[in-house]
Amino acid sequence: MNRLTSLIFALIILSLKVGAMPTDKSVEPETFVRVNLKILGEENSFSIVYSGKPSKGFWIDEYNKVDIDPDFMFLPVFSTLEDFGYKINAGVDDMNYTFIDVHRGRLSQEMELTSSTTSYYFNPILVSNNQENGIGSYENSFDGNNVRVFTEYVDSAPYVGDAAMRIFDFFNSTFAREDQLQFFYVQYSPISCDEHKVTRSFKPSIVFAKSPEDIATLAHEISHLWWNRGDALTTEKWLSESFALYSEMMFIRQDQGEAKFNKIIEKLAERSNDLSPLLGGHRFGKYGDGLIYVKGPYILYQLENSIGHEKFVDFIVAVNRDQVSTTGHLLEILEGQTSVEVRKEFEELMKFRFIGIF
Repeated sequence: MNRLTSLIFALIILSLKVGAMPTDKSVEPETFVRVNLKILGEENSFSIVYSGKPSKGFWIDEYNKVDIDPDFMFLPVFSTLEDFGYKINAGVDDMNYTFIDVHRGRLSQEMELTSSTTSYYFNPILVSNNQENGIGSYENSFDGNNVRVFTEYVDSAPYVGDAAMRIFDFFNSTFAREDQLQFFYVQYSPISCDEHKVTRSFKPSIVFAKSPEDIATLAHEISHLWWNRGDALTTEKWLSESFALYSEMMFIRQDQGEAKFNKIIEKLAERSNDLSPLLGGHRFGKYGDGLIYVKGPYILYQLENSIGHEKFVDFIVAVNRDQVSTTGHLLEILEGQTSVEVRKEFEELMKFRFIGIF
């Protein structure tokens, strides 16, 4: 009988080794990866419960939790080889998932995960060019930089890879010029996003689930390889999302021209004055998303329009270099890069509902 259980435990990932493993063709599952974890502490109580709902683990930063679901397994938290501390809520199907060497209430250093389906939510690092699942690896390289696209859509891979490389080169030469990356991965799986937010950035990889011509979304997610700061539970998240969106817009301007960029600005301007002020706004209030995805980028446009493109790029280079995570720190950087007057004017834009000419 197939038993369904749930284990809830705390762990800190101190080291990681991921590799594709061969599987027995006659036995499910087809996808097989091994993750080595070092577990901190003990868990003395286990709840026996099962939830077949799709994973809620996409909002890792906000809720400090990852769900491992039998049908929608997504492990971005394991991909960056850094130290993490998370609470893992793992819905476990005993047929497909096994926790090795659980004894005396202590989890071992090794956890084995398997999945019976080819999941679009697999991190590309874990996919590891798994031809058994129909997923191929396509590499784009130029001037020492490398982009690898993992996908089963062979015809779209060159297009996505070329677009990703153009975006990569642009970001490395603008706001990331002092913090350049040399490689990243894109898993390209165009599926419906009505139920799942699957277009995500987890350094050094991107999960891209939109149509291949949606270059703007691809640029946005690639920019999050750098723009990933700011408290996600407050409007300080604008330091991630507004900067990512404006970076996306800067690329569109460079790649598709001023006319396309100006149309985007016009839409932001129309919507911006219907929103509350950016400073003091509530992240989960009526205007929460609008503040960070509309008003924030529009304010950044006003700043660039005021101080000029070169000074603006110098400013966002400094913001990225100093890993700014609060608006107060941002204003200090702006004053240092420009003047007290510019800082005051910019701060006023964030305080008022209606945005005039900077």
